[in-house]
Amino acid sequence: MMAWLVPLTAMLVTLLLTPLVRRLVLAHGLVDKPGNRRSHSLPTPRGGGLALVAGLSVSLIIAAPLGHLTGSTGYSTLLLIALLGLLGGSDDVFELGVGVRLACQVLIASVMLLVLGGVGSITVAGIDVHQPFLFSGLALVAVVWLINLHNFMDGSDGLAAMQASWTGLMFGWIFWRDFQLWEMLVSVSLAGAALGFLVWNRPVARIFLGDIGSVVIGGLVAWLALNALILGSASIWISLIVCSVFVVDATATLLLRVIRRERWYTPHRMHAYQKLIRSGWSHGRVLTLYAVVNLLLVLPVTLWALARPELDIVLAMGVAALLATGWWRIQSAANGESESHD
Repeated sequence: MMAWLVPLTAMLVTLLLTPLVRRLVLAHGLVDKPGNRRSHSLPTPRGGGLALVAGLSVSLIIAAPLGHLTGSTGYSTLLLIALLGLLGGSDDVFELGVGVRLACQVLIASVMLLVLGGVGSITVAGIDVHQPFLFSGLALVAVVWLINLHNFMDGSDGLAAMQASWTGLMFGWIFWRDFQLWEMLVSVSLAGAALGFLVWNRPVARIFLGDIGSVVIGGLVAWLALNALILGSASIWISLIVCSVFVVDATATLLLRVIRRERWYTPHRMHAYQKLIRSGWSHGRVLTLYAVVNLLLVLPVTLWALARPELDIVLAMGVAALLATGWWRIQSAANGESESHD
């Protein structure tokens, strides 16, 4: 039962610190103002992820003895959070260039894979395929992409915090059923901290995560997925299902921008959630939609994949196809409305 103190601590520390962080960032002028490429209509302070980082750190310091650790696993996780937070916080304050951000992300991802031992194999339709060099390289790309896509998807009130709480809870349950205590504690700590922040970030948001929050969330989600794969708790396909709502929206949007030869790393309003807001949906309605999709589609398919692991890749591709179809319909409807107004 003591394990439940970990997510509770993460939630309470984040909840109580967020208004203090809000005053701090306002005093330093860290405010996102409305604009053509933003989805909010009121000036809103950013950098609230600092409270989330504090909640995670305090809870995981408490969690270390519960995991019967020798020290290295717990300290390496805390170091990862610190490095991700430092990168995101620096971007919030100094607005780092794309090249600097990407180089730092690659470095952090490389260290993460080095500490975890790399990815030696993945399972495809029940068959283990061993290609350590290839899969570790692909894992590096995946970690960097997960960091960036969580940053890209953090543009609607409560959306990234909701998804972080969802992902943390799902991975927490996956690790719990496989008796991986430390990874379970990190997962539920993420969920607790995200729920604490959601109180202040729900529509209408009083403060945004900022890069310090979205980068930490994206990096930790990557860490959870890699640990699930390496420890055998869940395949990469099951992790894809768990994260599919964000992964499909962000990836499909990126591919569309690349096809159109646009600079993919520049701010825009082409994600499905942004299109919905531009068409008149409220932030609350968008948040509800993404949460309902997680509950009614992603959850049952995740349970199915865990029960029938030989079907995991088929189920993952099925969920991705369904979500991509929904994404395309939103894009088409939004484009149709735009043309009708021209």
